[in-house]
Amino acid sequence: MSNIRFSIENDIGFLTFDVPNKSVNVLSEAVLTELDALLKGQCQDDTLKAIVFQSGKRDIFIAGADISEIEALTSPEKTKAMLTHVNQLFTSFSSLPCPTIAFIDGVCLGGGLELVLACDYRVVTDNPKVQLGAPEVKLGIIPGWGGTQRLPRLIGLQKALPLILNGSSINAKKALKLGIADRLVLKSFVHQELTQFIDQVVSHKSHIRRPKKTSLQQRLMENNFIGRSVMYRVAKKGILKKTKGLYPAPLAALKAAITGYSKSLEKGLDVEANCFAPLIESPEFNELVRLFFLQEKLKKGPKPLTETIKPITNPTVMGAGLMGGGIAWLFAYRGLSVRVKDIHWSCISNAYKAANAICGQLRKIRKIQPYEQSLIMSRMTGTVDWSGFRRSDLVVEAIVENMDIKKEVIKELESQVSEDTIIASNTSSLSITEMASVLTHPERFIGMHFFSPVNRMPLVEIIAGQCTSQETIDRTIACVLALKKIPIVVKNVPGFLVNRIFIPYVVEAVACLQDGVDVTTIDRIATDFGMPMGPLELADEVGLDVGYKVAQVLEEGYGERMSIAPIFHEIMKDENLRGKKTSRGFYIHAKGRKKIPNKPLLQDIGMQREHMNVPSDQDVLHRMMLIMVNEAAYCLKEGVVENADTLDMAMIMGVGFPPVVGGVCRYANQMGIDNVIYHLKALESKYGDRFKPAPLLFEMQKNKQSFNDLD
Repeated sequence: MSNIRFSIENDIGFLTFDVPNKSVNVLSEAVLTELDALLKGQCQDDTLKAIVFQSGKRDIFIAGADISEIEALTSPEKTKAMLTHVNQLFTSFSSLPCPTIAFIDGVCLGGGLELVLACDYRVVTDNPKVQLGAPEVKLGIIPGWGGTQRLPRLIGLQKALPLILNGSSINAKKALKLGIADRLVLKSFVHQELTQFIDQVVSHKSHIRRPKKTSLQQRLMENNFIGRSVMYRVAKKGILKKTKGLYPAPLAALKAAITGYSKSLEKGLDVEANCFAPLIESPEFNELVRLFFLQEKLKKGPKPLTETIKPITNPTVMGAGLMGGGIAWLFAYRGLSVRVKDIHWSCISNAYKAANAICGQLRKIRKIQPYEQSLIMSRMTGTVDWSGFRRSDLVVEAIVENMDIKKEVIKELESQVSEDTIIASNTSSLSITEMASVLTHPERFIGMHFFSPVNRMPLVEIIAGQCTSQETIDRTIACVLALKKIPIVVKNVPGFLVNRIFIPYVVEAVACLQDGVDVTTIDRIATDFGMPMGPLELADEVGLDVGYKVAQVLEEGYGERMSIAPIFHEIMKDENLRGKKTSRGFYIHAKGRKKIPNKPLLQDIGMQREHMNVPSDQDVLHRMMLIMVNEAAYCLKEGVVENADTLDMAMIMGVGFPPVVGGVCRYANQMGIDNVIYHLKALESKYGDRFKPAPLLFEMQKNKQSFNDLD
């Protein structure tokens, strides 16, 4: 079956990528072989005036290389051979008897971007789906088909490095502004404008390409060795600050781009290949690629058991706080009209402000246009009564995390909605079954736990109660997928999955503080490990009272294993110690100033560091990480989540556990189950029963298994 169609119209060759039975085009070995044959055959026709590369798929040009084929490479030597072959193929574009034009009307990433960079010209449309980017560093590799060489030569090092090193993508307007694209055409007049551009190329008109604008500073920095050395040092410092040295790919990409820039393209491509090849054997690449495939699988959601799934079209959000406002924004952002209810109009106003602030952030980074912000906000309506609820097919409750209040509200809510309305709770830890006990129809009640901030966190936990129907589960999952979030179905237990594993980590950090470890030391140990934020800093950001409430639910549900550090109880007696929202917590947060550790905290609650046997950094790290590993083992034994891989992805997407580590279970696998048990026993002897190894760990040790073997 052909992956590429070739046709000729008015002496213009059209090379159309359209991989059969696939929703996207990827550059697999089969596609590249077919492309090579066309370039050596039909594209050599001397009568051709131009060749246009385009896509036969809607909103997709080429999504990138076939990652599974790259993953299958077994050695740096085979990797270099593959890179050399593809680069020779792309370089051959320049030897064709006519100019080449890439017409991009959708996603163009990775290998797709590298292919169009090898063309003479690039035309983009104003389709909002157009994205150009080089995301390879996010997979632990670098652009290896000329991306680190052709992009800097096209737009300059200073403009190219952020795209190469961050793995970010840009829209059509930005591509035109940077000089990656030569022309932006209107989608509504695409045929006329593309034809006009082709005619200009064929006629060799001088004004086809936008003039390349380079400042004196840019020329001074890029065109001499000293300037490039300065750029390298500055960029390297930024990479190390951002990645803590845990991700080798950005450094390799930087080296390839800077080193190759002053060389010929041929030698630059060789530099790029030498920087790329060793990364294939790195553990970072293995983990990030594994997570990539797992995430792609989870994006599809579990297979529904209900024959016909009725989509959600009229959602309502109960509660206009920070979470409620974020959830309402999400519905509106995805094109749904959403109603927000609270008891006071001032609360509704706060929800609007929260949603508008998110839109403002997206406008600032050019993800949406001003008119799109207006459209999003126009889809939100507010109410302080029950008007409009009969039309709702989903109501998401996002009120205060208190069981009695939630029961009272959802009981009244049930009488205000139609019989087939799904009622969902955004609770982070409370029992779905207990909440549903006050309902006449508990089968349509479900947990739908979003993570904060809603606009950034991809995960949604789906929690079925004892009476929740399969139809309710399937419709809720379908709704989450429509919102472009990732649903993970978890068991109805205290804390569900993510908070059940993560909150003990935060509580243990507080216990380390009680044992004399400095606030900044605890957070530094966590961020050096790869966590996006230290546990104590995070507690301040979320609110100490919020974390404390969840910790109480866990302690009540699991007893001694989840006991709260005494110092946490003492802190909560002071209502002014609630974190950022009260300006004081583990840190002091002064408006307009950098936060500083709250050094008087321990003295305020009667704790002194003198004469304490302060734990070592390694001890603190093991306490925080292994308490999560241990709880993960309990969760898997109880069937809280499907398998270890899904658990790992939930922790990565829900709380930012370092992707490069691979997840909580992968961390344990790398340490070795024998070592995990050894260290847990040592911690148990020093700090108590909360570190007693889970029974599943002993089973795994006996059977010589890792967490992955449990699948």
